[in-house]
Amino acid sequence: MRTFFVGAGLVALCVGCATAAGAQGWVTDARRIGLGGLGLDQGSLRRYNAAYRAVPGRAGQRGRPKLTIPIPLGLIQFFHDHPLSNIKNDPAFNHDSAGFNPVELLNTFLNPPLFLEVKKAPTPTNDVVFGIGKDSLRLNLGQTAKLVPEDQFGIGGSSRPLDAGLSIKGVRVGVMGWVHGELGFQLGDKLLGFLRDSVPAAPNTRYNIPGDAVFEAGFAPSIGYAGRIVGDSTTGLYVGGAFHYYVGLAYARVNGDGGFTTGDSIFSGPTPVKLDARGLTQYSKFGNSVGHGVGGDIGIAVVTGPIELGVGVNDIAATITWPDTRVDSALYRDSSFSKPVANHIETKTKLPVSYLVNLAYTVGKTTLGADVLNSGRGTTVHVGGEQRVGVLVLRGGVARDQRKRMEFGWGGGLRFGGLGVDLGFWTHTNSLSNQRGVTMATSLSIY
Repeated sequence: MRTFFVGAGLVALCVGCATAAGAQGWVTDARRIGLGGLGLDQGSLRRYNAAYRAVPGRAGQRGRPKLTIPIPLGLIQFFHDHPLSNIKNDPAFNHDSAGFNPVELLNTFLNPPLFLEVKKAPTPTNDVVFGIGKDSLRLNLGQTAKLVPEDQFGIGGSSRPLDAGLSIKGVRVGVMGWVHGELGFQLGDKLLGFLRDSVPAAPNTRYNIPGDAVFEAGFAPSIGYAGRIVGDSTTGLYVGGAFHYYVGLAYARVNGDGGFTTGDSIFSGPTPVKLDARGLTQYSKFGNSVGHGVGGDIGIAVVTGPIELGVGVNDIAATITWPDTRVDSALYRDSSFSKPVANHIETKTKLPVSYLVNLAYTVGKTTLGADVLNSGRGTTVHVGGEQRVGVLVLRGGVARDQRKRMEFGWGGGLRFGGLGVDLGFWTHTNSLSNQRGVTMATSLSIY
């Protein structure tokens, strides 16, 4: 019985903290990590601003690398500490071990060990107290209880994992791949009280987590234009835009409610707890009738001497029509049961509008920049800069994430001809602790 309550709490903590991880994004480039997440080169700016396909590289800046390869020092250390040959008996993953710590396991999930954790956020291990009586259970998570979210929490956003095309005199024809996913939960009042306020567990009571999720993916043939309409290479106004015909390959939406109900007694009886779940699923499987829709991007960039300003907006009016979707209801109570509700119905979904506002200032071998980014689920702000001294580059930056927390980055690199080695440090609060950890990233760049 205790396992179910604690498990539900860990799921809540895990998904709640995953919001922070998604807010910062999964960046593997040590250069960008050293800048606090700020993207200064045209390659990263083109994702959100179509005008940057025509903006030349800034004077005084070296070209962006053709390929960046992360150096996974964290994975080397992780598998040294947790050999695959002994993974089943490793206390970090074996819940039957006396050394098993679920909070530490979640911290590993929230901070995948691709890079080294040079300063780990302290794991709260001694402030979790269980109160167990003859027929009672009470849990006090101590400081960790502050991390249990009271409001809806989740992760999600939109991305473009593919963007290939051919440009001729500013006109570009290509195809992009697109993915949109959202996952949200909210603790029921009873479960919230048990985890956050240390309310004792009660008999004949349902503890639940309502949730919803959506996933859709496809590709989009596109045609666009980017060019300079006023000025020259040092002072100019650039505009860009693209029209997309979205083709949806797969779509699924789930609205559900899962939990468990206690029996007449917390610990005794044949069924001290009963699991149950109910939900409504709506989907169009891969290979079924495809979705379709239209939308577009617009962007503008102004370059005037050392100053560069850009504004880009993506997926404007991007509504996808799925002409053949199915709706099923599902129920689990002792055993699973599902039944069709409707079939061959039309469904419409809307891709979230994303935008980027960026500013850069380059003078000599110094570049400073800032941006405001929203990729579909909350806004982040980055400010950073780099200083080049011969073959050496020094970097630093700060970010304000979706939860309005401040994080810091710093680092540097060396470049010799077509090869560069970069080092970046990044603070984070993606852990079950109120204190920051520090990650060290390394990467190899080929120019």
